[in-house]
Amino acid sequence: MPSRSEQVARARAWGVDESILGGVDVSALFVDDVRHVKRTTNWPGKLVERGIFLEKMKLLQHVGHQVFFTNPLCVGFSEKHARSTVEGLFEAGLVVYVHSIKDNDLALYQKGDDMTEFYESVGLMANAKHQSVHRKLKSR
Repeated sequence: MPSRSEQVARARAWGVDESILGGVDVSALFVDDVRHVKRTTNWPGKLVERGIFLEKMKLLQHVGHQVFFTNPLCVGFSEKHARSTVEGLFEAGLVVYVHSIKDNDLALYQKGDDMTEFYESVGLMANAKHQSVHRKLKSR
């Protein structure tokens, strides 16, 4: 994953404003830091802020509003997790914007789009990242 500062910088460039009120971040930006979490199949349970955001958006129904992700792995750490996130956003009437820093690719997904290729790419990226971490640990 890109660093938090890189993700925030990309969100700013996209147009997300940071707002601080009384020392508390009240902007449309949320961060779930899961660096301490080992590999799991229950990512939704570990991403508390994402869960709160999805529930609020389902209640508010901001149809057509976009949600920004810095790259596909920010959407989900597996195909299943990405699918769960995207379906929750679509259910709330939101559009999903994904910006990949590495390839400078942009994508805007909306309900009804065929997401098969995107979900497969998330799975491949997640697997490659896990393999990279495993190789680094093995070489020590």
